[in-house]
Amino acid sequence: MKKKILFNGLGNRGWIGGLYYIKNILFSCLQSETITARYDLVVLIDHKHADIFDCFRQEEVQILVYDGESRFKLALYEMNLIWLHGVKYCYALELNKIGRLFRKRGIFWIPDFQHRTLPEFFQPDELERKIENDQNMAMSGNPMVLSSQDAKNDLERFYPKHTCKVTVVHFVSYIEPELRAITPELTARVREKFGLHKKFIYLPNQFWKHKNHIVAVRAIELLRSRTECSDYDFVFTGNLEDYRNPDYIGQLKQIMEAPKVRDCIRLLGFVERTEQLCIMKEAEFIVQPSLCEGWGTVLEDAKVLDKTVLLSDIPVHREQKNEKCVLFDPQSPEDLADRIAELCGRTREEDMERGIVRMYCEAKEYAKSLEQVFDVR
Repeated sequence: MKKKILFNGLGNRGWIGGLYYIKNILFSCLQSETITARYDLVVLIDHKHADIFDCFRQEEVQILVYDGESRFKLALYEMNLIWLHGVKYCYALELNKIGRLFRKRGIFWIPDFQHRTLPEFFQPDELERKIENDQNMAMSGNPMVLSSQDAKNDLERFYPKHTCKVTVVHFVSYIEPELRAITPELTARVREKFGLHKKFIYLPNQFWKHKNHIVAVRAIELLRSRTECSDYDFVFTGNLEDYRNPDYIGQLKQIMEAPKVRDCIRLLGFVERTEQLCIMKEAEFIVQPSLCEGWGTVLEDAKVLDKTVLLSDIPVHREQKNEKCVLFDPQSPEDLADRIAELCGRTREEDMERGIVRMYCEAKEYAKSLEQVFDVR
């Protein structure tokens, strides 16, 4: 009987990006014959988010849906699952109260160290909790997966005496099923639904302060006097809120609603995943101005779609970029405005099929690092 790797999706229910991370890591695992020959792959998830993993129902993945709400019952459920049903590893675990119960089987993951590099963006109690949790994981002696060399550099900078066993594992965005569902009819409906009647430039990030929308909207202000971009809209998705920095959101709204730019800015709010990818596919190009990322899913989505991306010049983006990325100074609206103006009017040259092939090749390559994590090399 094969041992199991349990991918704990319940620890990331409040952060949808964490669930997509697990989905993407699962996809890489499935590209490794060595991992699938040695282990059964199991996902534990709640019913509200189980559809994220529907794409694996025909694969060698068991999807367990937990319908309860009680933390105590969940702990009992997980203990029964892990201790009695052959689970060897519990992936993407945090060293919280429940995580400590499964520490011997835990593989930890820290998405990034934004709370250490940009602590001013966090409330004191949340910052203290994150640092304590990081410290406990860093000194655990457990396997630790980080998504970039940049994150590993931060771990060594902030926790130079760490005892965790670090492996850097990049990931790709497994979005082929969603892309195959994008038909001309769906594209027309999405354009009509959101009023996307002009050419547009897309900024897909949530409105957290570290995503640096302020530089983007300042750049849009500068572009309103430039004829190269007069025929373009700027499309934003995601809820316009940041509970950590409500004053920042107020400032952003004030700029976005100013007469000079409001006619070219389209705020679509939260959109369903396939609709988001449809919007990205239709965009002239993508702008990603973030000040911090672990390994950006937006950029991985864009790679599969073979899109051009204007990318903030930060270490992780230099590590992650491909030949279709153009770097800009994330502190300079002027630099971003210049780069946007240069791209406006260029002929789009995109090959999604090439992007999908590259996604599979990279996932198979990244699976070699996961083989090391799961001790099968």
